[in-house]
Amino acid sequence: MAFQNILISQLMVNPSNDRHGELRDESAAIDELFRLHEPRMKNLANDIVAQGRILDPPLVMLHDEQYVVFDGNRRVTCMKLLRDPSMAPNDELTQFFRDLRESWTGRFPNRISCQLEEDRDVIDDILSRRHTGSQAGIGQISWDDRAKHNFVERTGRGGQINVGAAVEEFLRDNDRLPAERIPWSTLTRLLSSEQFRGRVGISTAGRRFRLTHDHDAVVDVLERIADDLANGHLTLGHLWNNEGKRRYLDQLEAEGILPTEQHRIANEEGTNQVGPAPARPGRPPRRQPPSRTLIPQGTATPQWTADQQRVARIWEELCRLPLQTYPNAAAALLRMLLEHSVEGYMIEHGLDERPDLSRRVGAVARSLRDRDLIDAQYLDELDRIRRNDQLISVASMQRLLHSPDFAPMDNEFRAYWNRLGRFIIAALSL
Repeated sequence: MAFQNILISQLMVNPSNDRHGELRDESAAIDELFRLHEPRMKNLANDIVAQGRILDPPLVMLHDEQYVVFDGNRRVTCMKLLRDPSMAPNDELTQFFRDLRESWTGRFPNRISCQLEEDRDVIDDILSRRHTGSQAGIGQISWDDRAKHNFVERTGRGGQINVGAAVEEFLRDNDRLPAERIPWSTLTRLLSSEQFRGRVGISTAGRRFRLTHDHDAVVDVLERIADDLANGHLTLGHLWNNEGKRRYLDQLEAEGILPTEQHRIANEEGTNQVGPAPARPGRPPRRQPPSRTLIPQGTATPQWTADQQRVARIWEELCRLPLQTYPNAAAALLRMLLEHSVEGYMIEHGLDERPDLSRRVGAVARSLRDRDLIDAQYLDELDRIRRNDQLISVASMQRLLHSPDFAPMDNEFRAYWNRLGRFIIAALSL
């Protein structure tokens, strides 16, 4: 542990702060902190001015010639805005910080004492031991369920299975373990979520390690990953955020190393959704109650990138809004989710198609099939959905928004998700 006085201008409010997940840049992170916690941010700024300093040094690490803040983003944000009120998200907050700056006694500091760490594992250990009280915003705000989820998904910590140990044991059993030591923490970070684990053909859903794709294909890709980790070609620095993880896995996909849809194990449901537990022998299967929301409980959340924050919020609302209470809101959000997932995928993969939703769904579906992310049977089903003017079709989704008479029932909404959900999840995974 070392403490260093660092220029405020060299500190970067973390765009991948676990409080909100990955965002585009520092400016977006500042905006989000105020969107989520504006009253507490103001309380904290008032307290900093009253104290004349920050009492608890922020936790930072040097990255690309800037010191990224891992703990203390709210404190650093307040100091940045007191130093330069024009960085505030809106005119009201700009004036608030301008007035508050005039209350500062003495010379305003240009440096902040920070705790400087060089090891991300140490930083994550520190983070996991903090965030226990808010004191109306003056102290640290305890992580909510979303922040805890973001932390676990980013780092792989907090689960019941040590993914690094499980992969190492699997490779050892198949006599494919590299001679050099595999850094478990880095491997666990790469495979921190079901989406990333699914791309290499494994799953830990149900708190057990299992293969979702052909054994030999999984052995090959895990051996490659282990070799890259053991020889230093893949380091923690490459897996800085979800973009880095996806970039590495995309590289493996381009090299033809990742397992494809053709390698998926027969009758394996995959990991995009968590299904009901198998029925016990001798008992009839227990009937599952219908989901109250359009996106069923247990559906694995995509690993959002900095450019997907709008669609991430749409997803979250569809996971929370009861269909019976808010059918019209759910209809509009479903259409928005489909359009954003299709548009984002086309931009990411350079697809060109005229602005017709049905045609664009077809273009994305064909691309997903070419990448072996969906099978031929599902591609045919998607083609029928987008071409036929029936209830569960792209055309019918248009009527959801514009027809004064077309109002599907709960079970029809669920049918939309049952038929289009897999496509939307694949498109959002880019």
